[in-house]
Amino acid sequence: MRPFPPAETLQIFVGDALAEVRLNPFGLQFSFESERLIHVEHAIIHTEPDGTTWSYDCQADDRPPVILHRLLGRYIRSVEREDLRLTLQFENGSSLAILSDLNGYESGVIVTTEMGYVMF
Repeated sequence: MRPFPPAETLQIFVGDALAEVRLNPFGLQFSFESERLIHVEHAIIHTEPDGTTWSYDCQADDRPPVILHRLLGRYIRSVEREDLRLTLQFENGSSLAILSDLNGYESGVIVTTEMGYVMF
């Protein structure tokens, strides 16, 4: 639907830890220790420290298994942002890329006390 918020705004995630991952029929939800939330309705790419990648398309009919539990309790050390990609880099060398696209619908939402609800 639209690009992610500016990179400096997204720095609020640095130092936060992933507390919970929820899977539902149309997306994924990532809850953080700070009670911030990212709801993804398009796709993600999880990269492990050894470079192994796991892609997950929230809209695919046949979705692969995920190993997102490996990110639970891990702290975010940096946040990178491109227009249609938000990448959270974790302390153990893993990363989680959250993807957006420019179709007519939202690809997800970020919910924080600092920004409120931000659709992407």
